[in-house]
Amino acid sequence: AGGFRKGEPRRIVLATTTSVRDCGLLDVLIPAFEKETGISVAPIAVGSGEALRMGRDGNADVMLVHDPRGEEKMAEDGLIEDDSEIMRSRFVVVGPAADQAGLSSLHTGQEVFAKLGAVQATFVSRGDDSGTHRLEERMWKTAGLDPPQDAMWYVSVGAGMMHALRVASEKQGYCLADTATWLKARKDLDLEVLVDSDAPEWANVYSVLLLAPAKFPALNHEGARRFSDFVTTGSGRGILRSFGIAE
Repeated sequence: AGGFRKGEPRRIVLATTTSVRDCGLLDVLIPAFEKETGISVAPIAVGSGEALRMGRDGNADVMLVHDPRGEEKMAEDGLIEDDSEIMRSRFVVVGPAADQAGLSSLHTGQEVFAKLGAVQATFVSRGDDSGTHRLEERMWKTAGLDPPQDAMWYVSVGAGMMHALRVASEKQGYCLADTATWLKARKDLDLEVLVDSDAPEWANVYSVLLLAPAKFPALNHEGARRFSDFVTTGSGRGILRSFGIAE
């Protein structure tokens, strides 16, 4: 069929985030899509920044990411044909039950990160140019601070959300986390949610992005479009709606 990549007509490369993988969503979404369409999916789970770079370099057919500002930049550069929000949750700040920094009474990113900087409590950063890491960097700036890269109390792990949470638990430190991965991991962690707000600044918006065919003629645009349709208007929508409700 037209639009399928020569040599592998029934396969798409999905660039997505470690949080989508770690929370278990890919484990239910991909098999359902493959069964319905006969198109196999090769998922590559990295930080959103790296996933967007894969798209920019033409190394992915479709992207599922959560970095609205990074997505806007690609759209401005004429690289995106379609950007559709498919789900949203929120970010939370987790930390030790003792909450030495006293974050549990705070609500805004400015308050939370100003307090973290003032008390210099151990903070674990993903440090991986993910959507979560990029939000964290913006939160420091909102608090009038630069990310304290060289500070002893600032631990940058350069890894996914699950690993960052484990390190935070071991060190009894604080961490900015997406809700889905936190719910998946919390039973094995000695941490609690200390800041949980439904204010827009804490929103975690996931979108599926299709690349512009004129810019990337070699990609499997038909397969990518079918994946996008599956999660936006097709039966994948029901999977997204019901996923994680029990947790």
